[in-house]
Amino acid sequence: MKPHRHPPFLLLPSAFILLSLACAVLTGPYLAPPATATLLPSPTATLPASTVNPNPSTSLPSTSSPRLPSPTAPPQSPAANSLADVWLEPSDIITHPDAALYSGDQVSFEVLAHSYKSVDGLPVTIYRETLGGEIIAKGQYEQSGLAGREQATFYWAWDTAGLVGPQPIVVALDPAHEVLNDDPDLTNNVITVTLQLLPANDRPQPEPEAGWTSDETDCCVFYYITHTAAERDLARIESTADHELRAVEERLGVRQRKKLRFTLLSRLLGHGGFASETISITYIDRDYAGGDLPQVFRHEATHILDRQLADLRPTLLTEGLAVYTAGGHFKVENLEARAAALVALGRYISLAQLADDFYPSQHETGYLEGGAFIDYLVKTYGWDAFKTFYGSFRQAPSDSAMLDGALQLNFGKNLAAIESDWLARLRAVPTDAAQIADLRDSVAFYDTVRRYQQLMDPSAFYADAWLPDTEQMRERGIVADYVRHPDAPENVALETMLVEASGAIAAGDFARAEWLIASVNAVLGTGVTGANAFADPLAAQYLAVVQSAEAEGYEPQHISLNGPIAHVAAIGDWPTIAQLTFTQSGGEWQLSSN
Repeated sequence: MKPHRHPPFLLLPSAFILLSLACAVLTGPYLAPPATATLLPSPTATLPASTVNPNPSTSLPSTSSPRLPSPTAPPQSPAANSLADVWLEPSDIITHPDAALYSGDQVSFEVLAHSYKSVDGLPVTIYRETLGGEIIAKGQYEQSGLAGREQATFYWAWDTAGLVGPQPIVVALDPAHEVLNDDPDLTNNVITVTLQLLPANDRPQPEPEAGWTSDETDCCVFYYITHTAAERDLARIESTADHELRAVEERLGVRQRKKLRFTLLSRLLGHGGFASETISITYIDRDYAGGDLPQVFRHEATHILDRQLADLRPTLLTEGLAVYTAGGHFKVENLEARAAALVALGRYISLAQLADDFYPSQHETGYLEGGAFIDYLVKTYGWDAFKTFYGSFRQAPSDSAMLDGALQLNFGKNLAAIESDWLARLRAVPTDAAQIADLRDSVAFYDTVRRYQQLMDPSAFYADAWLPDTEQMRERGIVADYVRHPDAPENVALETMLVEASGAIAAGDFARAEWLIASVNAVLGTGVTGANAFADPLAAQYLAVVQSAEAEGYEPQHISLNGPIAHVAAIGDWPTIAQLTFTQSGGEWQLSSN
């Protein structure tokens, strides 16, 4: 089965931005990877082992973390002379499902705005075709997501059944002129964008046959989408969940009161897991965030079960307990040795600062510190004393004050004193060069993952992740929001590079990991626009392999390059994994075995 042919590459998930990307693919001598990387375990897809090329044709980067460029300055309003101005730009109108839109989609909207002041409560209306015409949706701005981004959100507001082709959409801020009385330029409060609806029959696999279904085990209820990796590997998923939830219950000393509910997502959102009343977990083959299924189950289940230990607790300890219970953050790890490496690298954040500003802090640092701090408290005072402490938090002006009060109440020391004792212990831990390299590269890797998401898959970025209510999706029969995602060859190439980098870190092959991470950042540093976006030699080869595989009717999930040989795990008939080998000859990658 031929995969869906991609529409022009989209920089943002909004369908109105049609930026075609011409990519320069190098056709010169092949690149020899510096060493072989072992891929992380993934949904039933295993690649044949590669051999080490003793004479790499491309020199390796230094062992320092790849440096990321400074963020781009925000665009300025045409009327930026006034702090009262509020305006819209095309990039403020975000549509879902992501990537291309198709006739029959139930389209959702996120409407942002540019302003020098809060727009909370500002009314906004979306019209079809003309200002004042048919109203698609109306509402107001409010804070949304972990980042508290101000936006107006309209879930499944526009039924596009029977429509095809270009569709003008008009978005108007305060159309009745009731709020923006001091805005010096009302003309930029209205914007028209044209959304392109492709024919329904062109929807990408596996959507045409996909639908919601469910299954139950002793511990859990699983909601998943048919014709996906989750359905293919359901038995493995259920067995893993049963085992890991029993482990969490034993470690926390609590029992679940009712079956936990899991939604298995068929696209990556955030780092792969979110917990509310239902736990959402990504299960895909090309998991470029390096997810480990048992680890994710333990982490997210802890967020549900720890509610039996405490009603009120600082975010630092909520996330820290999940890391501690899981035995690590993204993988099983020695938390004390990991925290000592954090101190040695100069990345340690004071606990008071971290407690008060947890989610905006560097992600890996925050989660690691939280887990390691709990590990220290348990080792120092014992599990029973820790549980009493964990359930003793009281309302306070800040999370750091809440933490300080509970520490004094239970252990007779304030936060500063206990932190000082802990840091002294960490500084006494012998230096472990491999641990330091692993942590350094892991931080660089996940910073790169999030940079990729912000630039090329914004709805996946954890702070603003698109997480509509799954119960309503099941009732409405909507699957596209959790299946469709940006999948142009450029996306697939970078994602497979990230998968390989994650595997290299896990294998302790830090030179290879840094080579891949630096290459991905070289592409992202171009803004992924223009003919030279993939000028980096390694990235160019990954893109060329992806294009060759797609020409043969396959969508790559993993790619391992070794000189003129590329081992590719790919999907042709969803969701079956095929193991392919491509050989480079005359500057072209050709399928040599399947």
